[in-house]
Amino acid sequence: MKAKAHMAIARNLATGTGLVLAGLLLAGSGAIAQPTEGGPHPSSQLGLVVGQVINQAGQPVAGAQIRVSGSRDGNVNYGLFDRLATTDSSGAFEIDGGLPGRWLLSIDHPDYETLTEEVWLFSGLTTPVEVRLSIPIRPQPRTRVGVIGVGTLAHTEFLSQRLAAEAVRLGLVPNTERVLPLDNRNLQPILEKIGSPLFDILEHDEIEPEDVNQFFDFLGLEALVVAKVDVLSRAISPDLLRLKSRSRLELWTIDSNGRVQVREIASEDFEEDETSDLNVAELEQIYQIQVTRMATEIGEDWQEKERNPLARFTEVDPEAEPTVRTSIDTTVELVIPGGDRALDSSTPAFPAPVAEEEAREETEGEPEDISEP
Repeated sequence: MKAKAHMAIARNLATGTGLVLAGLLLAGSGAIAQPTEGGPHPSSQLGLVVGQVINQAGQPVAGAQIRVSGSRDGNVNYGLFDRLATTDSSGAFEIDGGLPGRWLLSIDHPDYETLTEEVWLFSGLTTPVEVRLSIPIRPQPRTRVGVIGVGTLAHTEFLSQRLAAEAVRLGLVPNTERVLPLDNRNLQPILEKIGSPLFDILEHDEIEPEDVNQFFDFLGLEALVVAKVDVLSRAISPDLLRLKSRSRLELWTIDSNGRVQVREIASEDFEEDETSDLNVAELEQIYQIQVTRMATEIGEDWQEKERNPLARFTEVDPEAEPTVRTSIDTTVELVIPGGDRALDSSTPAFPAPVAEEEAREETEGEPEDISEP
């Protein structure tokens, strides 16, 4: 039974989850130091708390106020306990003289969310803790234009993010102070607060107005440009693949009554035939080239028609020189390190091509996402 308790403490310390139960075992006895009830404690029985406070990026947080306080073990009969400390430039802190027992550890900094956890102090022992603070998620004034790529599968999300980046690089979305390119990897705290995954929030066929309004509020968005890419690989013969993709840009806004408005502001289709011996990395690079070519064609179309659907949001000067490139080198050599080597887990996985028999059954039209085999 004692061995299981020791293992549980070690797991909580290693993973940083659950209660902060990081305590050391008493030497020799193999027992966990237990809090002593009643009366004052000699200094030899006091506990020590040491730790570090970091942010979501793993950087140290200086100037955070650390407080260990409360009624020991939730029983007011044992009186209140209160100790304070401030983190140094490395985010480190130390609080000594803590009475053994279970107390509240609170961390407060004006730039981060306040965090409160439970911590155990043990007689004569040191309790190490590591705390990770989150940036506050609060409603902000809606003054910015967001740009994001969204996909249902790993490979389509990867290509959609590429399209979003190309839209900014090529000037489709003017790169001003009001434009906020969004990194999907940093949105998880916001998505957890809303309670929905990103694709569900930005699925125009099943809009939940409350979720979209929260997304706009937390990011301070007046409008949002959503890039989406669908791809389909078809085997048209034993030796040939037909690679089809569709890129589109959607403009999301919210009217004065809180209703969500979605309008497609650009779309382009592209297809080409390639040999069927392509490996995954080659297939990925070809689709990336298609996405860049389609972004360029969208920009050329807008320039030719002298229109930019985003002008009123990004305060584009109509007399300024256009920033959209009018050509792109499509003769990119595919350099695949290691040939047919297996790609690591961070590389987007593209699905296997549809078999020739299945391709005959497909109706002609826009590409669709296909599930992983």
